[in-house]
Amino acid sequence: MRASTPGIVTPRLASPPLPGHIQTSLLLVTLENVDVRLWGRNLLAGVSFALREGESWALLGENGAGKSSFLRLLRGDLWPHPESRGRRLYHFPDGPSESPIGARELMPLVSAESQDAYLRGEWSLRVEDVVRTGFAGSIWLDRPLSEEEERRAGEAMALLGIEDLRRRSILEVSTGEARKVLLARALAPRPRALLLDEFCNGLDAPSRASVLGAVSAIARGGTPVVFATHRPEEIVPEVGHALLLERGRVVAQGPRREVLARFAASHPAPGAAPAAEDGSPAPGPVLVSVEHADVLVEGRRVLRDLTWRMREGENWAVRGPNGAGKSTFLRLLCGEEHAAPGGKVRRLDLGERASVWEVKARVGLVTPQLQSDHRADHLGEEVVLSGFFASIGLGDEPSAGQREAARRWMERLGIGHLAGRRIHSLSYGEMRKLLLARALVRDPEVLLLDEPFNGLDPRSRVEMMELIEGLCQGGTRVVLVTHHDGEVLPCVNRVLELRDGRIVYQGQRRTSDGGPRPGGR
Repeated sequence: MRASTPGIVTPRLASPPLPGHIQTSLLLVTLENVDVRLWGRNLLAGVSFALREGESWALLGENGAGKSSFLRLLRGDLWPHPESRGRRLYHFPDGPSESPIGARELMPLVSAESQDAYLRGEWSLRVEDVVRTGFAGSIWLDRPLSEEEERRAGEAMALLGIEDLRRRSILEVSTGEARKVLLARALAPRPRALLLDEFCNGLDAPSRASVLGAVSAIARGGTPVVFATHRPEEIVPEVGHALLLERGRVVAQGPRREVLARFAASHPAPGAAPAAEDGSPAPGPVLVSVEHADVLVEGRRVLRDLTWRMREGENWAVRGPNGAGKSTFLRLLCGEEHAAPGGKVRRLDLGERASVWEVKARVGLVTPQLQSDHRADHLGEEVVLSGFFASIGLGDEPSAGQREAARRWMERLGIGHLAGRRIHSLSYGEMRKLLLARALVRDPEVLLLDEPFNGLDPRSRVEMMELIEGLCQGGTRVVLVTHHDGEVLPCVNRVLELRDGRIVYQGQRRTSDGGPRPGGR
């Protein structure tokens, strides 16, 4: 009998033998030479793969390689193309079937896109209700849960450490907290396999350790995990196999160590950025100032009595755990949030009463929320051009000069080929690159970046970090939110640390790993 994990039990499947397979009772899904085509292009080609009970896989590849499409194919959200020579089979107790009916409920998928759906739809469900809907596989709870199901939902929330959030709205919690909620939602029904698509994006270091520990426990309990990631360091020890995709094709699959070695050989990993040598530039003019600011979001006080200044020559990293108020702080700086009465915010030379449009004309912004706000299926070029108008989509006709600037930035970021692509056909990382180009088209004086490297493969991450470092050296000021020490750029010479909406440290960057060490902590 397999080892079990409290609250996470995977029943063993039974199915009749199939020729050419070893112990088909262990099989969950098989893909045999499958093609997937959408929007007139091939997403996957000739894919063969077998998912068995007790085997967990890491899924690797560059942005646009087809990792998300692979997971959706595995789950049943995408169908093999009608002209595909191969087939997909689900191995249920009553025999193999090509139909995915029932498979989606048994193989939940946790991704950044699934979280974005709540923001796009403005589905203000309580956290506990989001977790409960895992039993229905829908957004809304359509029936009362049984006593046993309520117990499982509670165990899943306890496992992820989100019990204190249960009565909060999913729209009010931080990005990292919401990711834990969706993971608890996936685990509550005790799935037969768990599919994860860059699910650590947006999590602080303790939260990453917590959820990866949960994934380890799930895999040890026998539930297969298929984990798409651009960060090999996030692959837990229990994941013993890996698959590498390139341009929609499987180029390697097998033991984790062998595939990771091949991946590392062609994908440089960004190292920890050294602290800037000059941590104390001479005081320059104040660019942005915040004085005794409280910020309320939906009636809840998120930031408390903040006083902070950014001067010419300074670049800041904003650190802190999930829910500390980092994203709200960036929205305050760009004018999307306002200080409560008694607080003051001055941005550049625009004065206290500057409109958000005046601020955004001179400040570039990249955030996960901005990515989720792109609901319509725009062209990639339209997303970049919208940066001139601080809009979602194009309301005005761009000028020839604006189109040339957009083209130039897209080529500089290596995404010129995305100009005519529909964004719903793009990977998460490709969309993040478009948003960075969107932020840069107006040559902003200040660049506000909220986890800008999430979703990027190692090569793209290195390239984007080098690009932003070059902009810093050229005079663009940067305020960077990140949970990864290695992403704190060399140009960053100041650190602001937030906790529970309050500043607990601000000042010189003191350590080589980018993290502040105030008061000996």
